[in-house]
Amino acid sequence: MKKNKSLLETLTPHQIEKITAHAEKRTDIPQVTSQQVNMRLDGETLGRAKKLAESQGVPYTSYLTRLLKEDIERLWEVFKKTG
Repeated sequence: MKKNKSLLETLTPHQIEKITAHAEKRTDIPQVTSQQVNMRLDGETLGRAKKLAESQGVPYTSYLTRLLKEDIERLWEVFKKTG
């Protein structure tokens, strides 16, 4: 089965430059700040994460970020109730 291209994949380099230039001029978009975390996973866990991410069509790093964020939010709600 052939995968359909997303709109972003059909843009020309000129169109991308034009969009980027326009976005850089906007001031009504809040900047998202984040910090980087480096971690190690055993090969089996990383392999599983990569397969799960692939099944959802997302990069494995984005998948791991989403998993961590969801679990931390869930655990934080439990933690708040106990403290």
